[in-house]
Amino acid sequence: MSRTVLVIGAGTGLAMLLAGIYGIGSIDTMSWGMPAFVVGMFLVIGDVVILATKLVGGGGPSTGVFGQMKSFLGTGNQDLVGTGLPATALVASMRDTGTMVNDQVVVAFDLRVQPASGAPYVVAHRQILPRLLMGAVLPGRTVQVWTDPADPQRLVIDWSALPAAA
Repeated sequence: MSRTVLVIGAGTGLAMLLAGIYGIGSIDTMSWGMPAFVVGMFLVIGDVVILATKLVGGGGPSTGVFGQMKSFLGTGNQDLVGTGLPATALVASMRDTGTMVNDQVVVAFDLRVQPASGAPYVVAHRQILPRLLMGAVLPGRTVQVWTDPADPQRLVIDWSALPAAA
């Protein structure tokens, strides 16, 4: 179901909800007011829940407002693990962003990505750094990354593979 259909459904539900509230207010219109209110309530709640699940839970690339927030917080791009193109990346530099998610630091990395085929390229990337790997991830180390075939600047560091000396 597309996002547009859900937004139209939620708008229709809201209109029916308001019509139902108006209809309930008078004895003469009570016969259609209550059913309109109930149907409107179900449409609004159902469409908003489905839409919010799609926007927040994501599958697919991080786009839109929630996608930008996920990228800023370093939690986006997890869909690339196992589905993107594997590559190695040299950690050129890293710095604390001052942002924490679930008591874990979000780190800004400057990475030199070496794809399996092709020339290396530089990427600025933000991602949560697990506490257990804080001492192991240092400039000069290499990490396993998964890149988006359509957008090589979009990647995720795979923390299941330990960082290695370059």
